[in-house]
Amino acid sequence: MKISVVGAGYVGLAYSAVLADLGHQVWVVRKDSEKNEALKKGKTHFYDPGLEELVKKDLASGRLNPTISYEQAVPNSEVVFVCVGTPSKKTGEVDLAQVFTVAREIGKNLKEGYTVVVVKSTVPPGTTLKVGQVIGRYKKAKAEFGLAFCPEFLREGSAIEDTRRPDRVVIGASDKKAIKILKSIHRSFKAPVLLTSINSAELIKYAANSYLALRIVFANQIADLCEKSGADINEVIEGIGLDKRIGSHYWYPGLGYAGSCFPKDVAALAAYADKVGLKKSLFRKMHQLNNDRVEEILRDLEEKYGSFSEKTIGILGLACKQRTDDIRKSAAIKIIEILKAKKAKIKAYDPLAIENTRRILPDIIYCQDPYGVAKDAEILLILTESPEFAKMDYTKVKQLMKGNLIFDSRNLLDKRKIEALGFIYKGVGR
Repeated sequence: MKISVVGAGYVGLAYSAVLADLGHQVWVVRKDSEKNEALKKGKTHFYDPGLEELVKKDLASGRLNPTISYEQAVPNSEVVFVCVGTPSKKTGEVDLAQVFTVAREIGKNLKEGYTVVVVKSTVPPGTTLKVGQVIGRYKKAKAEFGLAFCPEFLREGSAIEDTRRPDRVVIGASDKKAIKILKSIHRSFKAPVLLTSINSAELIKYAANSYLALRIVFANQIADLCEKSGADINEVIEGIGLDKRIGSHYWYPGLGYAGSCFPKDVAALAAYADKVGLKKSLFRKMHQLNNDRVEEILRDLEEKYGSFSEKTIGILGLACKQRTDDIRKSAAIKIIEILKAKKAKIKAYDPLAIENTRRILPDIIYCQDPYGVAKDAEILLILTESPEFAKMDYTKVKQLMKGNLIFDSRNLLDKRKIEALGFIYKGVGR
């Protein structure tokens, strides 16, 4: 099938690469000509495991075609997917400017005959129907289109795997012809297909992300109670996880949810709830609790172990999570900014995210490995769950550090073993 994917971020590029690998002819449309030329040479502008290798394979096969031209892509396509960004405004509402700009360009370039236009960008309920209205205003008289919303559920750090093997495919579509075409495209994914209204499909995406974010907020609240009561969060999670209604998966006590999706989507759902008159919104409280999390943890560390001022602090982990170079809404970045304001000296290391961090924080010390971070540090903060940090030789770390305090935000380390080496160990909920 001939397909256009507009947007070449985590969603758009991963989806384009997988569709091309499945045998479809795919145009991936982006507005940045410099990044487009790099993509033609197989260079992606972000890291995700296996992505660049797959892109190079698809380019060599001739099935993946990067372009900045709607005129080249859209008229030649049977299906057009919209995968552009929907960033947050200061109010938490979603900025839909890119979505509607793309809708206009699609409308202008639709061929005569029938095309399916599918929104995959995360948007509030009702947006996809507005996209259809915009396309309708700009299209030629003989151009017809079906409208659909198909949410993505990929995770950064496993975008290719999640695109290839989703838990489910949700199709909210306006007509039977669009449904048939989209079911055909997704047949190779071998996942359950749920057919819904367009508005339901839009809300499913927000509901899924907000529920996962809620589990993180809940785990952090229970972790705080564990610290007050002498309980251990790992034991509590194991105990509640044996209840089949709850399960042991996706409990992540720590610094709060971060990255490009959860903070944005919870804030957007809170703003949408306000807009439609839901007066008592759980989502607003979740957003507030998560935003306050980092400052509360740092305040607690200072109260227990002394001021950060003039101390050398080692940071292990800069990205929003492991296996990605994405630093958007990263708790580590917020922590560094707070510590800098307190006149601390910062040394940092991350397996993937140093270059992205250097662009916004050029005046801290970046090390080539985690042991460089530990050298002469008075406090060591572990801020992502990278296996590299769990496997370090902490006897060597103890010899390198000036101080002996480790804050393990991901509970990676064995508390008893670390304390036996002479460290003061502080985890979350332990």
